[in-house]
Amino acid sequence: MTDKMYKAIAAECRKIKDCRVYRDNHPQNFREAAFLVVTVDTECVRQLHGMQKVTHSMDVQYFPESPIQGRYRECEKMKEEMLRHFDVIDADGVSFYLRGKTANITDDVLHFLFDVTYTEYPEKDVSRVEDMSLNTKTEE
Repeated sequence: MTDKMYKAIAAECRKIKDCRVYRDNHPQNFREAAFLVVTVDTECVRQLHGMQKVTHSMDVQYFPESPIQGRYRECEKMKEEMLRHFDVIDADGVSFYLRGKTANITDDVLHFLFDVTYTEYPEKDVSRVEDMSLNTKTEE
């Protein structure tokens, strides 16, 4: 499920700006604009029937490509776009709802923070009905 969540976040980032999206780490000294998606915290709570409620606290960082004088302004524009567009994200037919969206700019890097909560259901082994033959010819 986590891979689907990362795919959904990357797809939403690319809708806003077509650039590279890195997961968990990025190369040093890159020059073009890029996103970095990092999981800050994960919490699992067990529920009835083996279900789990999972909450991921995410940090989507945006590294601008502008010269030093225009980076803050570019981060401000990106912050507005991300706050507008990141509500419901989906990938592979699974939708995720974002909660607790906040954004701040630190050292000319935009940090867009939010929580994603979903419930995981356990996969059950379902016994299948087998064909049975019944012998109705009985001898007395």
